[in-house]
Amino acid sequence: MVRPLFSIVIPAFNEENYLPKCLDAIDRATALLGEPVELILANNMSTDRTAEIARDRGARIVDVEPKCLSMIRNGGAEVATGKYLAFIDADSVMSDNMLVEIKRAMDSGRYVGGGVANIRADRHSIGMLCSGIAFLPVMLWWGVSAVMFYTTLEAFRAVGGFDESLYAAEDLDFGRRLKRYGHADGLRYKNLWKGRVTTSARKLDEFGDWFVVLHPIKVMKILRNDRDIAHEFWYRDRR
Repeated sequence: MVRPLFSIVIPAFNEENYLPKCLDAIDRATALLGEPVELILANNMSTDRTAEIARDRGARIVDVEPKCLSMIRNGGAEVATGKYLAFIDADSVMSDNMLVEIKRAMDSGRYVGGGVANIRADRHSIGMLCSGIAFLPVMLWWGVSAVMFYTTLEAFRAVGGFDESLYAAEDLDFGRRLKRYGHADGLRYKNLWKGRVTTSARKLDEFGDWFVVLHPIKVMKILRNDRDIAHEFWYRDRR
């Protein structure tokens, strides 16, 4: 068997309404890449057609029970075989050139991996713009982008994957640890701008476009791994 160039891990819980668009985008990016890609759905015990949809599209299904994104992502990565490993959420859509841009960056030998800085929501509002500006200092302080990450399979395992003690901000923590790991070997962390990810604004549909501006204390608690607030915002079953 030919080793896939990419393993793409998609954490998912009851995502039948969003997953097809995510997979369609990966198909387009794979066609442009022209290299084998392995799809892995990290299924968080979905009760809808999420797993069926992914399986019909050729994805490998890994069932992960705990409601913790770190554990879900790690569960998917555990079976990955690709040279490069990438994570994207089921309600997000990558641009057609995403995998090509990641390959170009990683093949240069200058980067340990990175994230995607060019993130857009699937709708826009003044409240979302202000919330984004309010959150910008956090991103600049950490120096890493969120939503989608990529690295080599070896580097992911070397840093220990996502921290399973974290129920929130685990992606920023992972990015920061990956950045430090690469720095020790003279490799940089690359925040991609040429590739783009469009992600769902459904959390703001529920909690309000001004959430970050109006609830800074809750945001800080989320960043500090407050399990109760993280559960309310991400893990509580609403479907």
